Amino acid sequence: MRIRNRLTLSFSLVSASILLIFSLTVYYFSSHYRKSEFNTRLIERIEITEKVFLEKDNFSTLDYTLIQEQFLNKLSEEKEEVIQVTDDFRERLQNSYPDDFLDDVSEKGEAFFESGDVQGAGRMFHIDNNDYLVLITAVDIVGIRMMEHLITVIVIVLTICIIIMTLIGYFISGSLINPITMKIRSANSISGSNLQGRLAVIDPDNEMGELAIAFNKMLDRVEYAFDTQRLFIDNASHEIRNPLTAIMGETEYALEKIRSTEEYIASLKSIDHEAERLNRLVNDLLQLAGISHKEISFTREVTSLNDILQGAKKKLDMQSPENKVQLNFAKNLTEHILIEGNRHLLITAFFNLIDNASKFSSYDYVTVDASLTDQKSATVLITDTGIGISPYDLKRITVPFHRAANVRQIKGTGIGFPLTQKIIELHNGSLKIESELNVGTKVIVSLPIAERP
Repeated sequence: MRIRNRLTLSFSLVSASILLIFSLTVYYFSSHYRKSEFNTRLIERIEITEKVFLEKDNFSTLDYTLIQEQFLNKLSEEKEEVIQVTDDFRERLQNSYPDDFLDDVSEKGEAFFESGDVQGAGRMFHIDNNDYLVLITAVDIVGIRMMEHLITVIVIVLTICIIIMTLIGYFISGSLINPITMKIRSANSISGSNLQGRLAVIDPDNEMGELAIAFNKMLDRVEYAFDTQRLFIDNASHEIRNPLTAIMGETEYALEKIRSTEEYIASLKSIDHEAERLNRLVNDLLQLAGISHKEISFTREVTSLNDILQGAKKKLDMQSPENKVQLNFAKNLTEHILIEGNRHLLITAFFNLIDNASKFSSYDYVTVDASLTDQKSATVLITDTGIGISPYDLKRITVPFHRAANVRQIKGTGIGFPLTQKIIELHNGSLKIESELNVGTKVIVSLPIAERP
């Protein structure tokens, strides 16, 4: 069922229920009032009967005529009788009455009863030490007809109101659903080739506006993901094509004609260099793809953060002996900081960070400071005085293959930092970068400390 029809049905059912309850309430209290008012009239008839029965000998002719005229103004289907209360008075009654009604009159002195459309009343009075009962029954024809008319009016009005409420609900739900329908049409017009389209935000303070804003933000993320994927493919193709082109060109050059041994050796070295570059690129891609999900499982062990940093420094010394990276451990550390994780991955992460710091500062001095943040985490601060990162590139530093304009001439693939971030996240840590162009960069890594055995 469509939302508009569901809203209309719900609105109609709720409205009909409220109107029905209201109508039944009105009918109940009206019926109760009719019966109560008719009982009052029965009591008035009883009082007239008592007056006629007790005092007719004391009235003047005029008074008696007036009372008689009043008495003759009977109720519909009225029946009355006056009987002395004796042990067998029930057998002498001219009309039939409920036993519990007679019991109530005898005990309380006054009572009422109702049987179908017939209502009755009775009252006890005393004359010369004798008890008498005045019993009257009648039918409130006028009142019953009014109640029947009230039921008819209620049914007609209720039916009309339900129809009107249904129509109103249909139009109101339509006015509420129309903005959603328009947004659905707008959303359907957005495709992979047209991700720039956005939903119109008419009123950002209501639910429709919030829905449009949320959808637009989702489209922003989708467009960013598409752009990132497109950029990744373009950059990956470019980075892979470069060494392949160089290898194929060098091979073609070597095979053009017979070369000297020295020329063949030079060609092979060039091919080996480009092949190594391609191999490193492919390995980084495979490693990045392999740890892109936090659910990945890998071997964990408790290892020393000091040893991890020294391992990363040793790896850097082998690759770039000219580096000036300096490791500093807080003086208040009397023993090694223990980290639970994969030693190989953590060494790779810190190697990437200090290698970048060293490269982008032209192998000038880089400091790596390790300290305890608190009893639960350790911090590694890597500081360089290199070329820095612009705010624009800082926002895109986690995009694979993205390289800032000021580092294009420096050797690299653009995979190191995204890979490092994934590794730190896998170890429940955090990574933060602070940088300023031509001033330097600070990288702050925080990792949880393992519990000592």
